[in-house]
Amino acid sequence: MTLDDEQIERYSRQVILAEVGPRGQEQLGAARVAVVGDCVAAGRVVAYLGAAGVGWIAAPAALHAVTDPAQPDLTLASLLDAEAGRLDAVILNARLVPEAADDALTWAPRATSTFWIADGHAGGVPPCPTCAAAAAPTTIVLAELATLRDALLGTVVATEVVKALLAIGTPLAGRVLAYDPETATITNVAAVAHPNCACQRSKR
Repeated sequence: MTLDDEQIERYSRQVILAEVGPRGQEQLGAARVAVVGDCVAAGRVVAYLGAAGVGWIAAPAALHAVTDPAQPDLTLASLLDAEAGRLDAVILNARLVPEAADDALTWAPRATSTFWIADGHAGGVPPCPTCAAAAAPTTIVLAELATLRDALLGTVVATEVVKALLAIGTPLAGRVLAYDPETATITNVAAVAHPNCACQRSKR
């Protein structure tokens, strides 16, 4: 893919960045990303990546409406479409429960990078949400604050996806970020993948 004049204008705020440039914007346009889940955070990820110029996003149909309908460079697909072919990134909407490792086991082998958002936490595989549960316990918050929390985490993870697609910055893999909206506190702690977790079976 080569950027035309309209695309250079559309993404000018990113193209002028040394870390992105025309080549990086072309990489975003060629990227294939899947978003598994239809929560607030997942919707923010889809909207952000679509606006950033990611060219192909597979997501639940309910999230297709969060993108700009006038965005000419984006192809929206179903998660069934994501099962065929290699993915550059997968984002999982999960919970900090043992079953979350199964999603990581299913999707991570298909993608170069895998990220997750779960119960006020975010991270990159490894560790999966199940592995990460002990590192950053869940905080119960009001539903209204949980919505704002998840929107923030969706933006954070979308940024991490762009970083991974362009191979810039320090990756989130190996760390767990947690946001407590009650106290406006963000923590970022190291968390290793548990050797007996289901998510590790794909590496054996």
